[in-house]
Amino acid sequence: MIRTVFSFLVLLGTLAIAVPWALLVLAFGLILAFVLVTFGFVLGQMLIFGLDTIDEPNTLFGWLGYAVCVLIGWALVLQAWAEHFGIAALFVRTRDSHGSARLASKAERRDLAQSERGLLIGRDADSGRLLRYDGPAHLLTLAPTRTGKGVGTVIPNLLLVSRPMLVIDPKGENARITHEARRKLGPLHVLDPFGVTGLPAAAYNPLARLTPDSLDLGEDAASLAEALVVDPPGETGDAHWNEEAKALLAGLILFAAVHEPEERRTLAAVREYLTLPPDRFRALLALMGESLGAGGLIARAANRFLGKADREAAGVLSSAQRHTHFLDSPRITASLARSDFSFASLRHEVSSVFLVLPPNRLDAYSRWLRLLVSQALAEIARDAETPHGAPEAPGAAQRASPPLREPTLFLLDEFAALGRLEAVERAMGLMAGYGLQLWPILQGEAASRKRSGGAFRCRTGKAQSQLRALYGARANTFVANAGVLQTFGVNDYETAKALSQLMGQATTSYATTSHRPGDPASTTHQLTGRDLLTPDEIMQMSPHLQLLRLQGRPMILARKIRYYTDPEFRGLFPHPAA
Repeated sequence: MIRTVFSFLVLLGTLAIAVPWALLVLAFGLILAFVLVTFGFVLGQMLIFGLDTIDEPNTLFGWLGYAVCVLIGWALVLQAWAEHFGIAALFVRTRDSHGSARLASKAERRDLAQSERGLLIGRDADSGRLLRYDGPAHLLTLAPTRTGKGVGTVIPNLLLVSRPMLVIDPKGENARITHEARRKLGPLHVLDPFGVTGLPAAAYNPLARLTPDSLDLGEDAASLAEALVVDPPGETGDAHWNEEAKALLAGLILFAAVHEPEERRTLAAVREYLTLPPDRFRALLALMGESLGAGGLIARAANRFLGKADREAAGVLSSAQRHTHFLDSPRITASLARSDFSFASLRHEVSSVFLVLPPNRLDAYSRWLRLLVSQALAEIARDAETPHGAPEAPGAAQRASPPLREPTLFLLDEFAALGRLEAVERAMGLMAGYGLQLWPILQGEAASRKRSGGAFRCRTGKAQSQLRALYGARANTFVANAGVLQTFGVNDYETAKALSQLMGQATTSYATTSHRPGDPASTTHQLTGRDLLTPDEIMQMSPHLQLLRLQGRPMILARKIRYYTDPEFRGLFPHPAA
């Protein structure tokens, strides 16, 4: 504070001395020019028209000629004065021949700062007001660990924004801090198999919405199998086994949905099928081959497996067992044993769903996250495609009320931990019209790839590389469909360079001065292109600042939100000591 006041006083003192001195020099130059022009004009008139003309009255043309000479003299003085004090550069037209990139002005940010609706994306650097995005497009955040994604992005929106949300909450911290505020807005469901939040745990059974007479039964079973089986990028050798494992799992899911009693229509029963002794498993396949359920899809799946050679069949079974190994956890199976809610309710009421999975268990149980996110997307899409009021199960109770105007927000923290999920990829490009808004959050960590219990995780110091590693050339889908790109805390050159190129170049001017002995110095102003922010400038940004790129707008330099110190959130969360 003292340093700021001292700097301000020094600036005032400098201006108090420099401005009067510059004006004094200008006045002296104008007076000197007037005297010299007058003397030169009179001398020229005498030399041309003779001495007698000095005492004669001046004509109108004489006065006009005299005025023109004085104005030319003053113009030369002004030019020299402006060059000397560096003021001439202010009047140079920069144009945009080398690029038109720039930071958003205060006027261009005003609508974001004045909006009372929408998602919180930052704080205006000048006015200090909260910035909100009220558009329908998806959002994307790129930031390393421990740089304020939770305190500045996730928690503020959970505390203040009244709209349905599904939140991936690895540490359970978001649920602990915001559960009281979210419960006041509507139903709250915390799926916390390992009890890290201390809140009452809800459960969701993906097979509960599969009904034997549904025309979409085969598609629903296939989407479940797709979520369970992960295709690690670059491992094309596993593609055959994974595809056959999906077919086998889909058949077993169909069998459980059609032939098991309601209490056994769970993924735990499917896992039980896969781990049966060989003779009992063959008996199960024979029973499936005789089934007429699901339009014959159960029998087809059994026949497909039975038609394989023993060695290939063993490989397919082993692959299916590997991909469902996480279902051996009693905590996971308990969270999948019943359905306390329907994801379709997220379109009809301001409900909140937290998916809590500790970071140290992400490797082993990331399929649980994939499964629930995939099912949430499928249920919301199915609900959006079904006419309002249709008495079609499941979700008929939710469809009795009209859908909300506000879209459902998916806050996908630890997004890379989900692995490649085609349902999310499709949602980024196609499902904005279904009342769905995705907000993937990517972070940079130590570069490594891990496979544990068949799960796949991609971690890298470069957040954008996570997308490329998982989705290949289609990773641009996420950036291209993001109406808001939020970045801060960038500490690696590759990401900083990509951001710098994304911002573009600005046209700037510079002056060069040349001097020859005996001649006055000449100054030339030239235009050139420069990155709006260079990679090193991005990496050296203050930890309190962030960059926001909104579609159709210049880049915004904004402050980050801190819910625990900002007055807008006071009283909305429990005290840390509570």
